[in-house]
Amino acid sequence: MKRFESERLYLKLLTEDEVTAEYVSWHQQEHTKYYSSSGRVFSKEMLLEEMATGRASDSLYVYGLYSKENDELFGNIKVGPIVRKHGLSDLVVFIGKHEFLGKGLSVEAIAVGNRVAFEEHDVRKLYGGMFRGNIGSVKAYTRAGWVIEGVLKGQYLVDGKAEDRILVACFNPKYFDIDKSLFPTIDDVY
Repeated sequence: MKRFESERLYLKLLTEDEVTAEYVSWHQQEHTKYYSSSGRVFSKEMLLEEMATGRASDSLYVYGLYSKENDELFGNIKVGPIVRKHGLSDLVVFIGKHEFLGKGLSVEAIAVGNRVAFEEHDVRKLYGGMFRGNIGSVKAYTRAGWVIEGVLKGQYLVDGKAEDRILVACFNPKYFDIDKSLFPTIDDVY
């Protein structure tokens, strides 16, 4: 695999040895409330199983996010599940170490993740969705070249109240010539 990097970070496939107690603890912090809409609890065994099953089926890959300054692992990107028949995949970015939050690294990570998905896995279209209340994620994805495809009204229940799901997507230019002006902007949605 070629090296995928940006100004401040690079990605490489995460190894089993890097799924340490610290790495697992990132998945149990308060800021993970937006990481999984299912509310599942992340354990080391579950994370390792997901990585192994995903690679074996060629449908999900977990890449570590590393600082170029000191090679420190500070988060991950999941490409998958990849639906090969249609060339589709989710792409989820997660900053685990608090000291790396709020520095614009998510935008860089998403942009690099786009390249990995398109060049390494030949994905045609990336898609995802997030809670309306997670505006930071919506901004990060749109700043990294994604568009807002739509809004699912009242998709989630948060503390007993309905919350919308914002749908986002990114199109591989190898397969699409997309006019981004045809899609809603953040100002249209918020």
